[in-house]
Amino acid sequence: MVINRDARQATEVVVGGTPIARVSKFRYLGSWISEDLNPDIEIRARIEMARSNFLKLQNLLCDKLPPSGVQITDSLGPVKKDITEAYAEGASLTLNCIASGGKPLAKVTWWRNHTLVSEETQYFPERAKSHGVLKLDKLTRSHLMAVYSCEANNSKRQPPLVVRVKIDMYLRPLEVDLIGNNPQFSAGQKYNITCKSRGSRPPAIITWWKDGRRVEGGDLTVSKDGNTTTSILHFIPDASDHGLTMSCKASNQRIPFSEIQRTWMLKVLYPPKVNMTLGHSLDAGNINEGADVYFECHLVANPWVHRVWWLRDNERLLSNSTAGVIVSNQTLVLQGVSRASSGRYACEATNKEGTSVSPAFHLRVKFEPVCKDGLARKIIGAAKDEPIDVECKVDAEPQASDFQWSFNSTPGISKDLTKHSQKEGGTSVLTYIPHEAADYGTIQCRGKNEIGVQRIACTYHIVPAGKPDPPQGCGLINVTHHSVMVVCQKGFDGGLKQKFVLILYAGDAAIANMSSSGVPEFAIQNLEAAQEYYASIYSFNSKGASKLAPPLTIRTLPAPGLKELRRSTEPSESTKSTLSGPWLYILLAAGSTLIVAAALGLIIFVVKRFKVETPVRNHPQIRSPKQEETPLNPLVQPIMTDALTEDDNNPDLIPPTYGFGVSESLIDSSCLPPYTITARPHSKRNSATQMPVKPYHVTWAPMLQSRNTATQTPPHHKESSV
Repeated sequence: MVINRDARQATEVVVGGTPIARVSKFRYLGSWISEDLNPDIEIRARIEMARSNFLKLQNLLCDKLPPSGVQITDSLGPVKKDITEAYAEGASLTLNCIASGGKPLAKVTWWRNHTLVSEETQYFPERAKSHGVLKLDKLTRSHLMAVYSCEANNSKRQPPLVVRVKIDMYLRPLEVDLIGNNPQFSAGQKYNITCKSRGSRPPAIITWWKDGRRVEGGDLTVSKDGNTTTSILHFIPDASDHGLTMSCKASNQRIPFSEIQRTWMLKVLYPPKVNMTLGHSLDAGNINEGADVYFECHLVANPWVHRVWWLRDNERLLSNSTAGVIVSNQTLVLQGVSRASSGRYACEATNKEGTSVSPAFHLRVKFEPVCKDGLARKIIGAAKDEPIDVECKVDAEPQASDFQWSFNSTPGISKDLTKHSQKEGGTSVLTYIPHEAADYGTIQCRGKNEIGVQRIACTYHIVPAGKPDPPQGCGLINVTHHSVMVVCQKGFDGGLKQKFVLILYAGDAAIANMSSSGVPEFAIQNLEAAQEYYASIYSFNSKGASKLAPPLTIRTLPAPGLKELRRSTEPSESTKSTLSGPWLYILLAAGSTLIVAAALGLIIFVVKRFKVETPVRNHPQIRSPKQEETPLNPLVQPIMTDALTEDDNNPDLIPPTYGFGVSESLIDSSCLPPYTITARPHSKRNSATQMPVKPYHVTWAPMLQSRNTATQTPPHHKESSV
């Protein structure tokens, strides 16, 4: 037997050149023990060592044999790669360590961190094996990757055979948390709710649940160490979510029933949800005048409302017992309703989150027909043998189903005209033709519905058509340095459609005329600053023109820079001092002399010329966006046209401003107010061309009764009155 020592302080026992055993030296024994030995071979060994050690080795090799191998198994079979399959936290685990061979059979023990945890051994001599069983009834987190050692040994003098194994595990989530302190949410706003779970292996799966129903979504992330899972849910709460639960659940899908959760009770703030109803004892389709009506407002809000309003046609109602309106928080009472009570009613409530209005309830109060506003009494002008349409419009609920027409020319005597009328909806139209004086009188119209016959008839006074009355109460508004607004009230229209005319004068010259077909309002632009103008206003219809309204004086404001200019032209203190004393009296005397001389010259000039004329300034035509201009009446225009034709080449001729905004087809020439065409001699000629210029300048102006007779055209001038 040859014994060779290697670097591990081990010795091989060789017989005939074949290694038959390996022994190791344990320092605490100071002896050699065999690791592997074939018992069927006779051994003769010669060891170059101390005799005592050799005898011990000889005795050991001949009496005991160590186990030949150790293997660990679990419920799934042999453990591979020194690590078990993963077991769920809370599960039980049984590890079996099998030692094969050995004489005697080896004792098997289990160790953890040098601590004996099991020494229970089962021997199976018939199979030359011994089993050591390790039972872990409930795996905990502390068992994850724990290292257990199985040692097989049949001699205290020999080191045991050792096999190690790690325990792999699935772990439940330790905790789950909703980040935040259950905050309040506002309905309709977008929020991010964060849920975190820790301690699961593998990482937890996080799901979201609202009131027990799965909510899809949530952005999932896992930390680098795999220990923490985070999910962010994008949440837009609704008012209906208030009081529901929002849960975040974390689970390990490898472990049944490993789910844990954190729950919030949702606190959602939202504007009031408003609904209103008619009193339960009332029939919405059968409310007549004089009935009492009440509404109730039903509210759901978080936080609670701090103000409630009742609306009718979008206008807020206030309590008014005199008018029969009683507002009591969430109740509205209407006492003795009338047709004016009809409308769309709604309830409006406000809290910190906003204001909401209920769907409108359309209250329809049934009432017998009445004339529409402004149409109860009307004057209509009509010419003999000319048909007119008399329109009768009534309000009624339900709509008027029938109409009655009657004519009264003599008290107590009426004539039925219903057969001459036509009905469409809530309107009836009567076609009427007055043939003689007795046909002028009063026509009455009455509507009828299921509530009854109209009590107060719509009355139409048929009168012979005539000229309108002049506009009344004319005044100025919005006066500036370049513009002004003239506003009047309508006069009686003569029973026909009327229009309105304004003529603007600067001195005696008419510089503009304007017309308005709707209302007597005129916007005058492009005036000169700090000037005085005069306005004549009248109206006309197809029967002719009215009298003139009282003349209106217009004074424009000074231009913005005029005051500064006046200040700059005021004499300085030095100038005042120079002008004081005797020089002042001398200048005053000289000035007075010049003024008297100029006045005498002017009187002589007037006597010679028989008339003082004011030249007509060529002003720009002044228009209003809403006003129209039409040519002068046809009877006046030919005269003017002829005069202009004769002087067509006269450079001094100033073209007149025509037109009163009056349609030629509407005005009868016999009904127009008098106008004057004046021819004035001219003293100027075109010396450059030596062309003959006729000594007449044609202008026109209305003859105003209020104008001074001193300015009338002298009798020796040509004059034609239309």
